[in-house]
Amino acid sequence: MAQESVKQAKRHQEEAAFFDDEKYQEGPLSDLTIRRYKELRKPWLPSEYAWFVLGDVRGKRILELGCGDGTNAILLAIKGASVLGIDISPRAVEVARRRARLHGVEDRVQFVCQDLESVIEGNQETFDIIVGFAVLHHVIPVLSNVLQSLKKLARPDTFFLFAEPVSLSKFLRALRLRLPIPVKGTPGERPLEPEELEIIRRHLPNTRLRLQEFLLRFGRYMLINRNYELSPWYGRGLYDLAARVDNILLSTLRIKWLASTAVISGRA
Repeated sequence: MAQESVKQAKRHQEEAAFFDDEKYQEGPLSDLTIRRYKELRKPWLPSEYAWFVLGDVRGKRILELGCGDGTNAILLAIKGASVLGIDISPRAVEVARRRARLHGVEDRVQFVCQDLESVIEGNQETFDIIVGFAVLHHVIPVLSNVLQSLKKLARPDTFFLFAEPVSLSKFLRALRLRLPIPVKGTPGERPLEPEELEIIRRHLPNTRLRLQEFLLRFGRYMLINRNYELSPWYGRGLYDLAARVDNILLSTLRIKWLASTAVISGRA
């Protein structure tokens, strides 16, 4: 038990140090970004699909795991939700609080700096919606325990949504690691594999898995600074086309293993 506690503390320190060094967007969200996620005109795009399945969040109490610079929590608050965002990085939480003030939503969004496991174990509140964008693959060693604890924060009709990187092919993963492209991430970070997806399915059996991003693995090269809203029409058009083709290709059983991300959503 003591050895596990030491490993956990080390993982938390590594995660906090890594995300403290990240470059965050410290200014307000652009009007284009706010309008995009309010209107959700292109739910076939991976980023918009996750928001599309959330539906109307007005009046909902939401827990966001791994809130980062606050972008998602602020958008949720702008759309009428009350949000508790947690993150392990003190700097990220500081940035998120400043940005919330810039948008005048500090009364509807609260940010707490703490590791995921401690917040879950110490929180007595329950939530209408629990979301995490690229967070579960950071807690793989304790994934089953985290999911079990999360269910204690859920109501009978709580909606769960997670958007995660996945690796469904050992061959593709090995090939990716051999390419001369830097792998950025924390020491224990890696995409979710089929074994972890099975753990999620076991704890949240009523959720749906939607696999995404085969061609969009290269989507970064279609957009300016990876920003969809600020990219020219031809870049967005190419990105849109790749997303539509991905949706067709990844709906077939034979090539689902080509996906690089997944959205897990539904009631517990």
